[in-house]
Amino acid sequence: MALDKETKRHVIGLLLGCPLFLTCFLLRSPYDLRHITAADEWTVYIANYVGDASFALTGTLAGGTAGMDLYGCIVVGFLTALGGGTVRDIALGRLPIFWATNWDEALLCVVVSLVAFFAWPQLSKAFKLSLNDDWLFWTDTLGLGVFAALGAQTAASMPQKIHFGFCSVSGMFTATLGGLSRDILCQKPPRILYAEKEVYALPAFIGAMVTTAVLRFLGENLVLEAVLLGIWITIEMRILAVNHGLRLPVLPEDLRKYARSPALSWASEPLNPPPGSKLHAP
Repeated sequence: MALDKETKRHVIGLLLGCPLFLTCFLLRSPYDLRHITAADEWTVYIANYVGDASFALTGTLAGGTAGMDLYGCIVVGFLTALGGGTVRDIALGRLPIFWATNWDEALLCVVVSLVAFFAWPQLSKAFKLSLNDDWLFWTDTLGLGVFAALGAQTAASMPQKIHFGFCSVSGMFTATLGGLSRDILCQKPPRILYAEKEVYALPAFIGAMVTTAVLRFLGENLVLEAVLLGIWITIEMRILAVNHGLRLPVLPEDLRKYARSPALSWASEPLNPPPGSKLHAP
């Protein structure tokens, strides 16, 4: 029996959790749990590359479908991938910004943007791909999960004691502010601020909270476990949001219509103080 799209997403989400379960129960020794090992460091490196490539791809395609040229697509792909981490580093005082000293991530984003720009027209025709297919959902969701976990891990590993709340916000900002800049440059309503689609920032915030909780309450050396668990939780929360159309509450429709009506002119027209007022111009 064929599975529907929603069920397939849950199955794939569970399969993506397999590396986490294998790591926690089979591959890690007691020594690994007490020390930061090469596996922890490689997890961060590889996850960074995966997140960069995922968001550079989605950002480039968004810019291309918005009518941008090659340079515009590269800029949007670059900002989508690295914009959130840039804001995070500035907020944490981690200067110079990471991609200003580590050229590999910046180069990866440019290369992915170039490949996506030139290969997408041919690939979309050859394999009948569209931007509404589920592969783009998974590309975007994987990037969201990776950056939510890594953003929280970066803040939690600072020499200064960054509090739990900001570590979680750091993960959310890392995962979503690049997409915010993408939407603004493409002249679209930023999806993290509007309820036109399912919640987007909340899954990242929950995943970042989980990563922070593992590092703060279970052990600061559990980097691999914290990052993998944060990624997986973010992915699962995103699947739930998409499958069930979860949205945050908004103002009633009549109030939103009033706010958009031409009669509401106080925001664009000068104030007209009453006669006799000290503000009244003669």
